Amino acid sequence: MTLHGRLRSAWASERRSLGLRAPRSLARPSRRIGKALLVGIGVSVVVTAATQVGVLSGWETRAVDLFLFFRERVAVPEVAMVVIDDESFEALGARQPLPRNYLADLADFLLRSGARVVAFDVVLKSATVPAEDAALLATARRWEASGRGRLVFAAVTAPEGQGRHPAYAMSEPFTRDLPGVFGFANAPVGDDGMIRRAAPALPAVGGGFVPSLALAALAAAGGSSPEELGRALRAGGTIALPVRDRQGGIARSEPVSLDTLARATWRVEYAGPAGTITAFPSGAIAQAARSGVQPDADNPFNGKLVFVGATFTDSRDAYPTPVGLMPGVEIHANIAHTLLARRALLPPHWLLNLSVLVAACTAVALLSLWLRPLWVTAISFALVAGFAVLSYEAYTQGGYWLDFVGPLLGMQLYTQGSRFLARRRLSSAFGEYVSPEVVERVLHEGARLGGEVRTVSVLMSDLRGFTTMAEKLRPDEISTIMNEYLTAMVDAIMSHRGIVSDFIGDGILAFFGAPSDDPEHAWHAVQTALGMQAALARLNQTWESEGRPRLSMGIAVNTGEVFAGNVGSPRKKKYAVMGDPVNTVSRMEGQNRELGTSILLSAATLAAVKDRVTVRDRGAVSVKGKAQAVELYELLGASPM
Repeated sequence: MTLHGRLRSAWASERRSLGLRAPRSLARPSRRIGKALLVGIGVSVVVTAATQVGVLSGWETRAVDLFLFFRERVAVPEVAMVVIDDESFEALGARQPLPRNYLADLADFLLRSGARVVAFDVVLKSATVPAEDAALLATARRWEASGRGRLVFAAVTAPEGQGRHPAYAMSEPFTRDLPGVFGFANAPVGDDGMIRRAAPALPAVGGGFVPSLALAALAAAGGSSPEELGRALRAGGTIALPVRDRQGGIARSEPVSLDTLARATWRVEYAGPAGTITAFPSGAIAQAARSGVQPDADNPFNGKLVFVGATFTDSRDAYPTPVGLMPGVEIHANIAHTLLARRALLPPHWLLNLSVLVAACTAVALLSLWLRPLWVTAISFALVAGFAVLSYEAYTQGGYWLDFVGPLLGMQLYTQGSRFLARRRLSSAFGEYVSPEVVERVLHEGARLGGEVRTVSVLMSDLRGFTTMAEKLRPDEISTIMNEYLTAMVDAIMSHRGIVSDFIGDGILAFFGAPSDDPEHAWHAVQTALGMQAALARLNQTWESEGRPRLSMGIAVNTGEVFAGNVGSPRKKKYAVMGDPVNTVSRMEGQNRELGTSILLSAATLAAVKDRVTVRDRGAVSVKGKAQAVELYELLGASPM
């Protein structure tokens, strides 16, 4: 039987006698896969719970903001705007409140142009010149009676019991006599001051619902009269809202539940930055209305929803959005665009999120069983990038929000958690006597800690005369000397990628070349031996100056095949090397006393380091436990390079 086979057989026999499990590399695949699946599912459940309670809402919000920022502008042919810009405002003499007869002229011309609805983002908070107020009232009554067009007015919600429209606070004469549909003009503002969401409807104080300006405009465009809309809002049932057809027009109306509209705030589907939705200055339209111009059938307002609002600087009606600063009237137009497209962009059901997370985390967990951590991390990011692209396509094409933030967090939690557990496992296996560089190397390159046969170099050291010295010193002095000695020796070993396996009395057992590959393990062991002797020489100088005795040390280095892996009991395990090279190096070290040497190398070690060292042949020496004599070489130093 080969050495490899004998070591495996001996290792298996010893583990059976200790009642230990099979090494990880030989463990049943089903157990490893089951553990990976449990970890993946556990991470998925935690991330899903975090999503449901809103922990990730901020990241999800910023992800959609990025989608909006990078997406191309979207045409909104069914909506138009008439804006009272700075030039129009100056032409009015910069009057505020805006002249009501001016609004009446705009409404009359737009409705004569064939607009389905004219929605004013102008709150009529106070009475102005009576004749001008009367002009607006007359225009609204005439068009309401004709049934050929609808006017919608913005208002501020107020407690019930005030005026003809009890849900809104408006001044006389509008609270008593103004016909038409009304909607609240305010929109939810985020913690950072941005308007990202819209509330299409809100619960009313006395029951039922209150519509937003955009919802009221769409209901009017769908053919609902003020009375019909009022009944639907009070009853809390459904309202008919138009829906966009494939050509970008308004083809039909479909019933929508008010509970659905009021249950959650909708993410506003901005068509683009300010100016994306077609806007016309109000000054030219008012001038055309007053000159008696008859609109052509082919005009830009025919069959559309028209929002009228102020954009002049003094109105201070501009708000931050994910696509930049935008006037309030265009925000309302974008809310109407969102409702027309039915792009609520609500988060998917938690079961869908959980399913996606389980699939993603399980995939990463299974990959981690066979791939190195660096590759697992790269594949994780590739999966997230692919899912982000899929999410972007779902958003731009269909208005669906596929959460990729959760899978990203889930996979990062898994990979980071795996690294943390791996560090704990390595620390438990190696103890405190392994350098951080070795731990990082094992984490990146991987290692079979359960057990494997590999070629290593083993170093054994032992102090000379320590027992005699200890009889003459106090316990605290012995402790001080040993702590200083062991600290210096461990530093020398770890500085050359070695691992301290055991302290055997005042002796040290270390090995090089496991658990991660080190082609230079023999040379590193030789360098360590020289470094340990140099460190002891420095300590002796210090101790001698303090009146303490000097110490001497013998070291042996041997190279060969060993079985390296976790050994011990289920309660306590450690990473160690076992095999003939370990037993031999112990016997070699004892020959230092017989030969009067400090460092001895085996023939195998010398063959590995070749001409890097200067040695003296000490011949073949019979050692205890070995049938064949062992060729020993005294290390005199490193060869000059």
